[in-house]
Amino acid sequence: MIRYGLFLLLILLVIGCGSGESVGTQGVTYSGSDVQMRLLVVVDSIGVELGDSNYVFGSIEAVSHTSGGNILVLDRPACSVLEFTSDGEFVRRMGRRGSGPGEFLNPVSMVRLGDGRIAILDTNLGGFFTFLPDGTYQGMALELAGEPLLFVTPSIGNTFIGTINFWETALDEFVVNPVVGRFGFDSIEPLTIYWQDFFSWDFQDITPLIKGAYFARTWASNRNGLVYVASRSPEEYIVQGFSATGEPSVTIELDIEPVIKTQEEIAEEAYFWNRRAESMGSSGPFNYQPDEYRWMIHSMGIDSEERLWVRRGTEETPTFDVFDAEGNGLFMAEVAGISGSGGLFWEVIVDEFGIVAYSLDPEDGYQKLYLLELE
Repeated sequence: MIRYGLFLLLILLVIGCGSGESVGTQGVTYSGSDVQMRLLVVVDSIGVELGDSNYVFGSIEAVSHTSGGNILVLDRPACSVLEFTSDGEFVRRMGRRGSGPGEFLNPVSMVRLGDGRIAILDTNLGGFFTFLPDGTYQGMALELAGEPLLFVTPSIGNTFIGTINFWETALDEFVVNPVVGRFGFDSIEPLTIYWQDFFSWDFQDITPLIKGAYFARTWASNRNGLVYVASRSPEEYIVQGFSATGEPSVTIELDIEPVIKTQEEIAEEAYFWNRRAESMGSSGPFNYQPDEYRWMIHSMGIDSEERLWVRRGTEETPTFDVFDAEGNGLFMAEVAGISGSGGLFWEVIVDEFGIVAYSLDPEDGYQKLYLLELE
């Protein structure tokens, strides 16, 4: 049973897929008639189709920054983290394919720790492995048995936020316990739990598992201890803020209209994720059935001013509601030049060093990392 759970985790690695209604945040009125819409524009890009291999991406799985602001890109097929300056100049490559020291087989996530080390999660090798800021390989920092952590983001010190599924059998049922929590490198047990759920799963239909665990929640965190968790729900737009130790700080709720997917969109989404599973070498049944409606919230990020950026899953063009730490709506922002259903496959990463974006399914067939700024 555990191996089957691992199979699903290996294929769901990037999660990553508005309007003018009146909406309310905690204590403020935030309406489409008076909110300012700003544009995120491309100021530079990294990546080429052919040429220098240090600029050719196989598949971007995660993006982060060094403590000095250099860009870190986890390339899954290359089993490497590539470091670039903020101007896009190649600095170094950490890791390569293999099972020896400093080599990886299935790197699925990455986080830069408070002391500057870069931690890479490899599910096939069963743990987190770290490099020093200068690229020197250190070794395994945390061994993971059974279900691995996924989708890690930074937190205070050398801790991080991630999601994990715990499994148990109760009354002849297989019970899944998905958790979003804060973790350290001493134990797989969470230091803080921000959200968890329990539901049974019968192995006959994996869609409830994917929706109830892997796609259930999205979150954002920063190195000062801010944590925001939101449901990836087609019915509600609710964000809950926490301190690093789990004390609730703010709740943000917006009232926006649900958006139903077209049959073409549903088919395209199902085809994309099933094809992605096949391309990753998965074997066994996989027949993911998307929701009929789009998620209200797609993803979130926290910028250098500790503003929360909440991406609306209802919009094809990546569109954000931006709030301060008290939950007050500040403005909206959308990525210029992206339209159509292809925009649903864009990932936009917001952190203390800036905003970057890339497409999971680029129209021209190769990935580039785009550096964005508010116009």
